[in-house]
Amino acid sequence: MNAVGYYPGCSQSGSAREYDLSIRALAGAMQIDLKEIPDWVCCGASSAHAINQAAAFALAADSLIKARRAGMDCVLAPCAMCYSRLATAVHSAKNNPAMAQATTKALSSQEDLDLRSLRVINVLTWLESLPSEDLAKRIVHPLNGLKVACYYGCLLVRPPQVTGARNAEAPRNMEGLVRRLGAEPVRWSMATECCGACFSLSCKPVVLRQGRQIFEAARSSGADVIVLACPMCHSNLDMRQAEFAAGAKPIPVLYLTQLIGLAIGMSADALRFSSHFVPVEPVLTAAPPGGSHEG
Repeated sequence: MNAVGYYPGCSQSGSAREYDLSIRALAGAMQIDLKEIPDWVCCGASSAHAINQAAAFALAADSLIKARRAGMDCVLAPCAMCYSRLATAVHSAKNNPAMAQATTKALSSQEDLDLRSLRVINVLTWLESLPSEDLAKRIVHPLNGLKVACYYGCLLVRPPQVTGARNAEAPRNMEGLVRRLGAEPVRWSMATECCGACFSLSCKPVVLRQGRQIFEAARSSGADVIVLACPMCHSNLDMRQAEFAAGAKPIPVLYLTQLIGLAIGMSADALRFSSHFVPVEPVLTAAPPGGSHEG
C-alpha cells in the first residue's frame, strides 16, 4: 500500500497533534504517500450518532464522498472514534441503500458516488499491511526488554460486523506489531475495556474510575508503557493520570506510531513527546532516539 487516503479528524488537528505528526513522519520514513481528504469535516463522534442516525451518516458520508470524488478507494482514519464513524457509514451504505442513496445525492449535487466499495481502515490495519521486511530493515533501536500493555479500547476492533475483526474480544494484532519491534507485550485484563471517553464532560467520576482500573491493571502486569491508537483514550489515560493514580509511579502512554517511530530512530522532538503529560523518559531510556528520521 504505497498511497492511501487520509482522514486526520478534529483531534489530530488539535489536541492529538502529536499523533498526526507521528503518523505522517512514519509514513514518510516508509515511503508511503498519505493523501488527505480535501475539505474533510468532523465525523460527529460521541454526539450526533447518539441522537440522529441520518445526521450521523450524513456527517461521515460528507467526507467519504469527498474521498471518492478525489479518486480514493481506501481511507486511513487513525482516530479509533473517527474510524468507527466512517466505517459505520460504509456499513450503513451497504445495509440501508435507500438512506445512503438519498444522502449521497443530496450531499454531492446528484453525483452518482457509491460509498459501498470504499474501504476505511484504522491505524492497526494500516501498520499490519506494511511489509515485514520493510519495517524490519528500518529498526535501528530494538525495544528489547520493554514491557508493553497494548490497549485497544472499545472501538478499534468492535463491533466486528463493522470492523471485520476476527477476534474482537481478545485481539492480538497490536501485540504482533510490538513483538516485531523487539518489545514484550504483557498479558493483562483491560485491553478492550472502555476508558469512559463519552463521559469526559458529563460524568468525570466515571472516566476517573475507568482510568484507574486500566492503570492498575497495566501496573499489575508489569508494563513499562501503555500503547494505544485513540486520541480520546490517550487524553484520558495521559492527562488524567495525575488524578486517578495519585502517588503511584506513572506509566507513560504512547501512540503505537510513536513507539514504532522510536524503534526506527525518529527523535523525541519529531515524535512530540514534550506534549505528553506523563514523562516518557523510561521509554526513551529503553530506546535512545537516533534522530535518523526527523519526519
